[in-house]
Amino acid sequence: MNIVIVGSGEVGYHLASILSRDGHGVTVVDPDPLKAQRMQESLDVQVIVGDGTRASVLADAGTSKADLMVAVTDNDHVNMLACALSKKMGAKRRIVRLRDTTQLEGYLYFYKHTLGFDVVLSTQDLAAEEIISTVRDRHALGVDSFAGGRVQLRRLRLEKEGLLTGGPLANCKLPGGVLVVAVQRKERFFVPGGGDHLEMGDQVWVIGASPDLDSFELLAAKTTSWKRNVVIMGGGGIASVVLQRLKGAPGVSIKVIEKDRGRARSVAASASSNVMVLEGDATDLTLLREERIGESNVFIATTADDEDNMVACQLARSLGVERTVALVSKASYRDIYDLLGIDQAISPRILCANSILRFVRSGSPAAIAVVGEGMAEVLELTVRRMEPTKVRDLSLPRGTVIGARVREDVVLVPSGSSTIQTGDSVIVFTLPENLASVQKLFGA
Repeated sequence: MNIVIVGSGEVGYHLASILSRDGHGVTVVDPDPLKAQRMQESLDVQVIVGDGTRASVLADAGTSKADLMVAVTDNDHVNMLACALSKKMGAKRRIVRLRDTTQLEGYLYFYKHTLGFDVVLSTQDLAAEEIISTVRDRHALGVDSFAGGRVQLRRLRLEKEGLLTGGPLANCKLPGGVLVVAVQRKERFFVPGGGDHLEMGDQVWVIGASPDLDSFELLAAKTTSWKRNVVIMGGGGIASVVLQRLKGAPGVSIKVIEKDRGRARSVAASASSNVMVLEGDATDLTLLREERIGESNVFIATTADDEDNMVACQLARSLGVERTVALVSKASYRDIYDLLGIDQAISPRILCANSILRFVRSGSPAAIAVVGEGMAEVLELTVRRMEPTKVRDLSLPRGTVIGARVREDVVLVPSGSSTIQTGDSVIVFTLPENLASVQKLFGA
């Protein structure tokens, strides 16, 4: 595969390193001669020194013949423009990394059509989901979000006998809008039908709207009292996404410690009832003691300063916090975090690079998520040619489920009586052997 990477920062370097080892032809574009020289000397890749928003530079990189173009600079506008140019120049598949996706809210499919990206990845959203998984670690083993976060695919383990294991899946009263799309039982992976039974210990993949999935998790998990006292250091971009996603979450209470007065007030003004905002420095031991931070379950440091994050996590740990989590800007610091005993170090850039690698290794250019090591894929397809047809009448291949329908930016988790028609976007869970027939069915 011929791959053009725009940007040789942490994401670009990590991608180029692995993709070149996998035998792909990789060309990297970056305007910084020093970064370009470092990459040229250490990796088996071609490097073009230049601006990724110039057509002439992209042409020199071979974008017109590229199987994939990935724009992963730290500048959202550069990435968006490079993506739009690459579409016009003929790159077959395009992935764009954005730090902030709020500009897409309500206009995701307009931007997708206009800029021509196949997949958009937000470092903020990826890091936020990783943090939320840590806060909710009693439940979901993995989460993928689609349709601007309104639809999720969660991986769960059935921990108890009950309503989900009492008979055929068709007879289980699942929360509205939740679909069980796959089951892993020991070495067996399958997409269940209505006659299949779930068993305790199964890993299941379920798709639906977030509130409905929360209800499903209560059926799947052990019925023990569950509370989380969470402290978040910093009220910036990633923290704001976490607060929004945990808004009103049952059993979760949050304290935010932000030293910038203006930002602290802004966070407090938009916070929900389960959030308390403190103006102060989370590296101040006196403040941490006064606020009894040691009684918290999780301490999360989300500032852009790695050193402050490390110090704050060390202090929180010394006071008795059960679990410490820190964002890492410099990948080289992750080993230091381990040595210091910080439980989890989250690098938004490495999360982004690893997500892109999953797409590269998938079997379909429409893939927006890959389940496990390619056992199944989630596709996002635009329906090209179809009269209004009910889902039950689509003759979907076995092992294929429509998880969501998007029509004019309105998201629906469909039932058998829901209709699909030309112009809809559909999020489809399918086994690899069905990729070609699924894309043909929807005219994609």
